[in-house]
Amino acid sequence: MKINAVTRPANSLVEGFRKVESSTLSDVLDTLNINGVASGIRPITSQISAIGPAITVRQIACTMGTYTDADFCMADILDFAEPGDVLVFDNAGLEISTWGGLASTAAKVKGIEGTIIDGACRDVSQTIEIGYPVFSRHITPRTGKTRLKMVELNSPVQCGGVRVNSGDIMVADQTGVVVVPALKAHEVLDKALANEAKENEFFEQLMKGKSFKEMQQKTGRV
Repeated sequence: MKINAVTRPANSLVEGFRKVESSTLSDVLDTLNINGVASGIRPITSQISAIGPAITVRQIACTMGTYTDADFCMADILDFAEPGDVLVFDNAGLEISTWGGLASTAAKVKGIEGTIIDGACRDVSQTIEIGYPVFSRHITPRTGKTRLKMVELNSPVQCGGVRVNSGDIMVADQTGVVVVPALKAHEVLDKALANEAKENEFFEQLMKGKSFKEMQQKTGRV
């Protein structure tokens, strides 16, 4: 597997994205004409989130027995990742498991923020039990060993129809997965925080009995 370098964003920038929802970010990306919502990638359980810089993994797949166990080099990926990183696997949306319970356990102990897979995961009960965030297109018992080959680390990948570069900021929550391009991160965050403040005001005033129409006119939110 080829391993490329990654430039991670400042921790202070990443922490700012913990204050906004994926829906708010999607709205901001729309205004900037940026395709950032990863379609079809969902959390394996509720009450989880993963926010952090992307470490991208490009894979190729074939029939069982095509590749060796060494080609499924998960240990190298886990060794490379740092606490706070989000692993993003591009398996072309195939229903072959990239990720399982042991990988979740190792990632959890190391402090990796979460895993996002345009493909499949397995051992869901173990992953849920330890509280490690995984977002995936499919869930399947089918192993990726000898079916999958890890080709390149930190090259551009596709996730839910969105291009992801290493170092982009991933925001995954119960609603979905959003990719914020690193070069636009500051601008997106500033706009998202402003929108989130309006959203919170809208909600609080609705709870106090204000009408939807009144608050819509006041905040400009829909």
